[in-house]
Amino acid sequence: MPRVRETPAGRAAAPAGDVVRSASSVAVRRLTVFTHVVFLVVAVGLTVTVVPAAAETPWGRSAPHALVVAVPVVAALVAAVVNLVVLRSALAPRGGPPRAVSLLSMAVVAYVPAPLLGVDWLAWTAVLACFLVVLLPVRVAAVLYAGGLLLQLGLWRLAGEDWGATIFAGVSYVATSFLLVVLLRALTTYQELERARAELALAEVLRERVRVSRDLHDLLGRNLTAVSLKVELARRHQRAGREEALRTELDEVLALSHAAATDLRALVTGYRALSLESELAAARRLLADAGIGCEVDADPQALVTEAGPEVSEVAAWVVREATTNVLKHARATVCRISAHVGDGELRLTVANDGVDAARVPGSGHPERGEQGAGSGLLGVRERVRGVGGRMDVQSGGGTFVLGCTVPLGRPPVQDGRPDGRPPGSRTRGGRHPGGRKVGSR
Repeated sequence: MPRVRETPAGRAAAPAGDVVRSASSVAVRRLTVFTHVVFLVVAVGLTVTVVPAAAETPWGRSAPHALVVAVPVVAALVAAVVNLVVLRSALAPRGGPPRAVSLLSMAVVAYVPAPLLGVDWLAWTAVLACFLVVLLPVRVAAVLYAGGLLLQLGLWRLAGEDWGATIFAGVSYVATSFLLVVLLRALTTYQELERARAELALAEVLRERVRVSRDLHDLLGRNLTAVSLKVELARRHQRAGREEALRTELDEVLALSHAAATDLRALVTGYRALSLESELAAARRLLADAGIGCEVDADPQALVTEAGPEVSEVAAWVVREATTNVLKHARATVCRISAHVGDGELRLTVANDGVDAARVPGSGHPERGEQGAGSGLLGVRERVRGVGGRMDVQSGGGTFVLGCTVPLGRPPVQDGRPDGRPPGSRTRGGRHPGGRKVGSR
């Protein structure tokens, strides 16, 4: 069997998955133990019934009293063990014996001792009927169940029992098997519900981890890139002996580090909205510091008014990530940012030159996971999709273009369903989707 390669996400998910599954399995284990106790009680009840009946059989009248008691008890113990083995097959098909072997063993236990111990032993056929219904397809189980009922009635009549006792045996067969089936169905259904709840809880944990990792990249990536740029400029000023410019760059490095710390606190304590106006201003400043011309064709205040806060916030995230990519991955001389509202859509484009397509994250096909798909662009793509928009990345001829189109006037979408906030965001001043109180900023 080929080995499955373990990914970092899988290794990170394993502890959370173990905790969730362990917590959810406690109730299942308790109900499983209760089910086993019920089946053992049934076995004890059948044994108590059979021991007196065995004394009335032809061999019981002539056999020693100790043997008359021992034979039914041993037979009942064997039947109880087989009963528990078959029960394991019903509760955990992958961990127990094959169904055919289990049912055949139960049939032998239910019918073979009857000629020796009397027709009262046929009460075990109700347990067999229960397992037939649980383990076999409906049509096959229905035929075998009806056949078992008719066989039960026929054997009681052949044993010389009157119609009253025979009908009582048939009613007992139906009632006992029905109650056991209901119990097993309840347990298996509960197992499936607990398993599904554990998987949903684990999926929520993983979704939150993805959100945190994406927000860490988006919030801190630009500031850390700017810090690196400022430090490089400070080194140049130092080598040139420009002390005043050096102090200015160091002051800006300090300001950027404080901004990164503020962003990190915002990520931990609550979701902080971005301002499109501030992101455009920051893009102009950082690109100018890097010697890259920045041309902005947008009115951020009008965009916020026309597009609304949710859409304009997503546009701010796109501008931030696009600016970070220009600083990190391009040898650009000019970057053009354009944002307009028209025909019920917000159209945002960030284009720059000096691009080597092989070095640019996202220049491949991020959706298919091809090499070159940057995690930052993937995170921004999720944000754009969260408000019902689409994002396109094009690279060729030394030019890189990141464009997104977001329709206006429709609720955001998260995981394919309408939602009132961007994907992975927290409600400012309210509660996290998981119910935890968060602060506002």
